[in-house]
Amino acid sequence: MKILVTGGLGTIGSCLVARLFLLGHDVVIFDNMEIGNLNNLKLYLPEDEIKQIKIIKRDILDKEHVALAISECSLVYHLAATLGTLNVVSQPSRMLTVNSYGTQIVADLCIAKDIPLVVMSSSMVYGKNEKYRVSESDDLFVGGNVDVGLWWYAISKIADEAYVNSLMLENVNAKIMVVRPFNVIAPVQSHVVGFVFPRFFRSAYSNQPLKVYGDGSQRRTFTWAPDFVDCVLALVEKQLWRDTFNIGGTESISINELATKIIEISKSSSHIVHTDPQEIFKGQFVEIPQRVPDVSHLKKSIGIVPETPLRVMLGEFNKFYKQGASKPFNDMSSF
Repeated sequence: MKILVTGGLGTIGSCLVARLFLLGHDVVIFDNMEIGNLNNLKLYLPEDEIKQIKIIKRDILDKEHVALAISECSLVYHLAATLGTLNVVSQPSRMLTVNSYGTQIVADLCIAKDIPLVVMSSSMVYGKNEKYRVSESDDLFVGGNVDVGLWWYAISKIADEAYVNSLMLENVNAKIMVVRPFNVIAPVQSHVVGFVFPRFFRSAYSNQPLKVYGDGSQRRTFTWAPDFVDCVLALVEKQLWRDTFNIGGTESISINELATKIIEISKSSSHIVHTDPQEIFKGQFVEIPQRVPDVSHLKKSIGIVPETPLRVMLGEFNKFYKQGASKPFNDMSSF
């Protein structure tokens, strides 16, 4: 099968592309390399195999080239987006355009050509929902405020979901699936736009303070990229179109605990510093106390859920950073 992956050089995209290639598919990447990086594929594939993958370096808003790419393929994974707290706050209008209009372009073309489409949403769509485990049928954007910049990313993803759901309402045979990822990580992820794992590890290996936002009591779960890809591929294999799925790990940890574990595993002399995120993000930040996915719908549908333990993820990140610690950090693979 010939498969298009938009945003195929990102944290999720590079892992997905590599897996599809190893399964024997003809893979096409559509990525402007604004935050994606060709080196990310090197975590999964040797250079001779990477050279066999077609890469189109274009922006997702380039409708003409998106149309050409889609016309050659029989399945599309749409991951292209502007994301990361710093990106969202520093270029909000572009983020909204890329995420919303970019998805509309891809979805319209897939509908016109009757091509199955997997759309990546975000766990941010749940807003400040106070449930310990949020499920696909829960209310979205709970407690969100349109005056706060960080919520604009959630709005863009809710708009994506609304748009593809409207297309499915109007086209009863449309094959579209919506996936809500929960903090998907891999060692190639970049610190630059604010992701916590690479930001903490980079600071630890530089023996710099680990900056924790607020009091550090907020709790998060993290999802290993290969686990995430396993689940997405299983959903597609079972042809579970016209549905929405949470995909995420369920092992919760506070950010204070995470910082402490990273300092310990890296044998760093760093210490934890608590900082006001509103100063960093110009008042456009909002803290979510906890976010854990209910993955029972996923489990019932495909029989598996992400299960890689946090200790394993920490170990893999540490191995990656330890191997690259002697290099300038700007030479390491980015997001």
